[in-house]
Amino acid sequence: MTTLAPAQTKVSSWLFDHALPLWGERGVDAQGRFFEQMDFNGWPVTGARRRTRVQARQIYVFCEAAALGWERGRAVAQAGLDGMIATCRREDGLWVAATDDTGAVLDETPDLYDMAFVLFSLAAAHRVLGDPRARPLALETLAKIEEMMAAPRGGWQEALPPRLPRRQNPHMHLLEAMLAWQATAPDPAFEVAARVSLDLCRTRFLINGAVHEYFTQDWALDPGTGHILEPGHFEEWAWLLSQAKVAGLDTAEAAEGLHRRAVAQGIKGGFMIREMDASSAPIDAGRRLWCQTEAIRSALLFDDAGAVDLIDATFDTHLATTVPGLWVDSYDADGLSRDEFVPASSLYHLMTAFTEILARKS
Repeated sequence: MTTLAPAQTKVSSWLFDHALPLWGERGVDAQGRFFEQMDFNGWPVTGARRRTRVQARQIYVFCEAAALGWERGRAVAQAGLDGMIATCRREDGLWVAATDDTGAVLDETPDLYDMAFVLFSLAAAHRVLGDPRARPLALETLAKIEEMMAAPRGGWQEALPPRLPRRQNPHMHLLEAMLAWQATAPDPAFEVAARVSLDLCRTRFLINGAVHEYFTQDWALDPGTGHILEPGHFEEWAWLLSQAKVAGLDTAEAAEGLHRRAVAQGIKGGFMIREMDASSAPIDAGRRLWCQTEAIRSALLFDDAGAVDLIDATFDTHLATTVPGLWVDSYDADGLSRDEFVPASSLYHLMTAFTEILARKS
């Protein structure tokens, strides 16, 4: 692989000199809760629905920042954790979907995707902050998911009440959370839940070497959307399968196969596209920032020579904002962006990729 030293310098400056100070100061309110968006001048957007998943993602981001040596992140993460526990937790032990600027509940729906990130953030809070609430809350949340959301055909309902189509995505992120917990404070409950998602990937999601997205209640491909493939999710699964150290399961071959297919079929014009079909024909040839960061992380994992080019391309487009530390989240197939705001949710993806870049020997 081409030397990573210039990319590491670029990443370090962008992250520690610009993004973290900006989002750690202007991206939080007086109560320490995170704003959902900023404008392109670097000011928070008020009045937007604040999703619990974004509160959780930002807690992870600032925990990780502290772990990387940006000590200001510790207080930001702690305040965010306190705010999430105070405003987003339901009386039954599950978590709400969204709150408003005051912390009042806007949507009390328990959503598996949101709760996967709650569990992920609690793992970071345990690992970095040493918060004594984190592990008991994680175990209680997982127990309530098992009790109230277990689906009869395997896995968990996407929300309560149940909704269709079934999706691989929340199950993938629950696996991510379980692997994070197993790495920091193992428990049999975490391993059992990880196995559920891994088994679903092996038996349902992964078909002819490709991860499918949408399913019926019985885990058959959804008639209307089952043909859609997202190469960015190939890369996320490739990473998670490579990290899964679960006894009796060999995931290494599937992990590399997904990465190689994502690169061969999903990269068009130097970027990972949003959607394609099984023949690699684009369904949506636009691109999102998160797809690029997932492709970068997997490329580093498999020593892919394209990692540096993709890092440079991401900085030259998605991160080339007038105010440093912001990003353009999406572009259409013609390379044009109509984004009006900067979504906080993307910083989680940037942090996961940039942590790997900084950890590599240049």
